[in-house]
Amino acid sequence: MLEFYHLRSFVAVAQTGNLTHAAKRLYTTPPAISAHIKALEDELFTPLFIRSSKGMSLTDKGQLLLKKAQTTLDSALDLVNLAANNQHEIIGTFQLGINLTAKQMRLAELVKNLQENCPGISLDIHHQSTGKTINEIREHQLDGGYIFGDIPDDFIGIAVMEQKITTVAPLSFDCSKILAQADLGVHQWIMMGDYCPFDDLLKGKLGNNISSVLKTSDDGTRLELVKNDIGLSFLEIEEALLAEKNKQIQIISVLDFSTTLHFVIANNRANEPVISALMQEIRILWHIEL
Repeated sequence: MLEFYHLRSFVAVAQTGNLTHAAKRLYTTPPAISAHIKALEDELFTPLFIRSSKGMSLTDKGQLLLKKAQTTLDSALDLVNLAANNQHEIIGTFQLGINLTAKQMRLAELVKNLQENCPGISLDIHHQSTGKTINEIREHQLDGGYIFGDIPDDFIGIAVMEQKITTVAPLSFDCSKILAQADLGVHQWIMMGDYCPFDDLLKGKLGNNISSVLKTSDDGTRLELVKNDIGLSFLEIEEALLAEKNKQIQIISVLDFSTTLHFVIANNRANEPVISALMQEIRILWHIEL
């Protein structure tokens, strides 16, 4: 017999491509997830995944089932949430995009607040750039997230803080030769990619012909590459000051700028119970008037 939890396990594996990651998301074990998938495949008389050393990918039949399974799960949760009398009864997972560290995002505090105020809501965290977060909210791959820069017209959001951004350089870099912004344009840069507004700002100041070694939206990766003499990059001031204190990099302040960090959701999903509840918790977290 087809069980609801079989579909939950199927969707989790389809989204993560990995039994272990799916088990962590559902707070169970890989063998349990594997058993659910096997039961589902036996029930439907068809393989749903291609197993390999790299993980699990959907078969053509699996792709067809994923859309229907997600719709079924969403409909079931909608029924539960519509019947909920208050925020404490809402059930669901909020797919959250972040672009700073867990500490800067106050994630631990948010999780504790959710456990107290909305115990039925769990978080699935995705660390990525502003551009990717915007695209994935539009495609319903994320429910909301933090972005730098302006709020798109089809979104609603709240400003949570101002973030200062600086330039970091390897210890071997000769900062004495940087007298103006234009002097940085001839050097190699590690850029953000994924339509990051920081890249647009950099091009606006230094021109479109910037020499870029590579692109990564992960701050830790960019910092590590700078430390290893690969190129220059932008970094949040707190992370840069800590790395400078540890004598890992140099800070060049000639391009320093501040940008607003917003929490955003899609305007057309604002009334969904899980999303509405999370927006309220974000306002509480950042002490913003309701």
